[in-house]
Parts: sequence; structure tokens; C-alpha cells
Amino acid sequence: MDVSVTVISYNSANTIIETLDSILAQSYDTRKIELIISDDASTDNCVDIINTWLLQHQNAFLKVNFIQNEINKGVTGNCNIAWRAATCDWIKPIAGDDMLKSNCISDNVDYVESYPECKIVFSKMQWFGNSQQITPSPYNLKFFERDSKEQNRWFMVFSFNIAPSAFMNKALLSEVGYTDNKFKGIEDLPLWLKVTKAGYKLHFLDKVTVKYRASESISMSKHRYVNFKFLKDLIALNKSQAQPFFKSPVGEFIRHEQLLLFKLQLLIGNVSGNKKNSYTIFLGRATWVLRPVHLTRQVKMRLYDTISSKIDK
Repeated sequence: MDVSVTVISYNSANTIIETLDSILAQSYDTRKIELIISDDASTDNCVDIINTWLLQHQNAFLKVNFIQNEINKGVTGNCNIAWRAATCDWIKPIAGDDMLKSNCISDNVDYVESYPECKIVFSKMQWFGNSQQITPSPYNLKFFERDSKEQNRWFMVFSFNIAPSAFMNKALLSEVGYTDNKFKGIEDLPLWLKVTKAGYKLHFLDKVTVKYRASESISMSKHRYVNFKFLKDLIALNKSQAQPFFKSPVGEFIRHEQLLLFKLQLLIGNVSGNKKNSYTIFLGRATWVLRPVHLTRQVKMRLYDTISSKIDK
């Protein structure tokens, strides 16, 4: 099976070589890998670094397509450009600061060949950098036991980071219209909502296949409290998903509780000059008191994960 690996880069000069080397080091035959790199108008020397690397290694792959956007499209637009350019039936996306484990492509191919009904599968990822952990947590794994309808309803209220481990069918992406360009800073959650709404269950492969760099990103930062554009996209996405499911009193309460979190984060960011410090961290944690449903879920999740870790030992 041929697989398209799509690399999304933007000012990734310090990390892109590690990403590309991890693709080259796959246990899967690289002559069956189409390498697509889409750079989103980087202002550092990322493009030069990629070109130099390709001169040395491009012949190792089935084919190579290096797309250089002259105008920045945002993470969503850049993903769609790369995914549309893919010519293989399956796509493995990777950001220009993350890495694939050597088993990534082979394990994902084995899974989808074993489960023909699967059109999208996720797996475990190993965090490195500012945080050391393996996710999804045991508590969140219960999500993958749900059918597509239940997964869709769950994503309207809760979410967790699974995007770096995605392995997706190209025909599925084409069917749902790829991810939503309305939300320029969020490429993952709008796509998962589209996929599950279309009746496709999100599958899970119980192996670590990706190394996820926990550092400066759209949603995380050492110094910035929040990303205003990202939060505003989340608010707009939340409001756009106010379907009949939320017309019940409980559903409406949960949705507004989520909106309250986003708006409180915006308020704290504005008041603090958007600086992350002990004061803003304290205020952020204090907002959980105003969100009983999500606070209860966090407590349950941590208790479940603690018990699971002790059982594993």
C-alpha cells in the first residue's frame, strides 16, 4: 500500500530536519511513501533547509512534492493544501516540529488492512520537550468505544489532543470536504465533527506511533496566556454546533459552560496583557469553580487515570 505523508511547516527551521529524518527512518518501505511538504510562507530559512535535505534524500521516496505557499494560509488552509495534493489512498499528516516513530506507517497500514471498515484511526503519542507523557489518557480511551453518533455528540462538548496521531483515508477527506477553512487556526476539531457527523467512527490503535513536541504552539506557550485568534475560533465553532442536541436544558447548560470558559480566558488574557504568570495561572484554575460539569469530569478523569496506572504497574 502506498501512503502519503504530509508535512505541514511554518518557521520550522529548528525542527524540520528531525521531522523529515523520522519519515526517512520508517520501517515501512519509503519507496511506497509519497512525501508532501507544504510550507506556509515561512519567514525563517525553513525552505532552504528543506531544499537541501531533499537534494540528498528525495530519491528514497515514491515521489516528492514540495509546495511553497507565497501567502500564509494559516494552519487549516495549509493542511487542506497538502491533503488535496496527496495522490495515495491513505494520508499520514505530521507537523514540522513533531516526529514519527519508526513503526508509525507500518502499524497504521496493518491496522487499516485488518479493519476494512476503518477510514480514520488514531493512536498513542509520546510527548517530549516541555512535557513528558503519553496520551490519550486511559480515561479518554473510553471515547473510542462509542459509535460515530455518540462521538460526534461528545466532541460538541469535550475534546482532547489526538490530531498528531491521525491516519486518514483520502476518499473520506474528499467526501466531507476536508477541514473547515472558516476556522483558520483549528484544523482538527472541525474535521472530527464533520467525519463523525457523516457516520464514520474514529478508530484507535493501541500503540505509540508519534512523538509530539510540547513547546510553543497555537494552543500552548511558555509566555503567552492565550492565543486570542484560536479562542475566538473555538467560540465560533461552539456556536456553529448548537444543534437540536443542545435544545435540552442540560445540553444548553453544558454548551454555555464551555462558552463561559473561553470568554473567561479571553478576559484574563486582556486584563493581564496576555502574559502567563502565577497570577493568570491562578485565575485560570479558579474558573473551574464556575464550570461544575467540566470540573467533575476532570476529577473523574484523574481518579480513573491514577487507578489505571496503579493496575498497570
